[in-house]
Amino acid sequence: LAAAMFGMFFFLTLFVQNVLDFSPLQAGLAFLPVSAVIAIGAGLASRFLPVYGPKPFMVAGGILAAAGLAWLTLTDVHSTYAGSVLGPMLVFSLGMGMEFVSLTLMALSDVPVPETGAASGLLNATQQVGGSLGLSILVTVFGTASGNEADRQIARFLRQATPAERERFRQSGELPPPWADEVLTAGVSAAFITAAVFAVLAALVAVLAVQVRPSDLQRLQGGRGPEPG
Repeated sequence: LAAAMFGMFFFLTLFVQNVLDFSPLQAGLAFLPVSAVIAIGAGLASRFLPVYGPKPFMVAGGILAAAGLAWLTLTDVHSTYAGSVLGPMLVFSLGMGMEFVSLTLMALSDVPVPETGAASGLLNATQQVGGSLGLSILVTVFGTASGNEADRQIARFLRQATPAERERFRQSGELPPPWADEVLTAGVSAAFITAAVFAVLAALVAVLAVQVRPSDLQRLQGGRGPEPG
């Protein structure tokens, strides 16, 4: 699931800066709602986790994350931030908040108290490594999809461009907007589809692999592991 989160931030940043023409500052401000909604999702999971256990929130979090990413695949060169980006970004963020707090508490619930620091560090390291490896897969998907779209857009550009535009293209090798935006959007959409698959797989793993004993719920309430000895 870390791979899905890394991919969402990476490719959505590319989209809002290159297609929506946001400045770096505007792009940063555009992501501020993500933190707030992650906090809401984490709060909901923390509040009800002692009652229902982590599994429902891990499954729901993965499904919400996948839904948000799938929604983002509908963006195109005519999309706006408020109309096409904000909604799916918030859905994704809600799922992330529910997923990560549940995953963390589940991972640490059976760890002896003196070892929780090491276990937490291992969990964070695993998320970073997994996210980086997943992002490398998403970048490969992005490159392949955008390369295929570039071939189509170059042919379209050469048919529609003025002689002066064609000459500039031969000199620079760079497509101008909106053709370049179409290339980027195709690659980003393909990456979001793959990231959504990652999120669905995370939800399936939670369904099939996560088992919580009734005796675990009280420990999960405080997020503490068993006492040593």
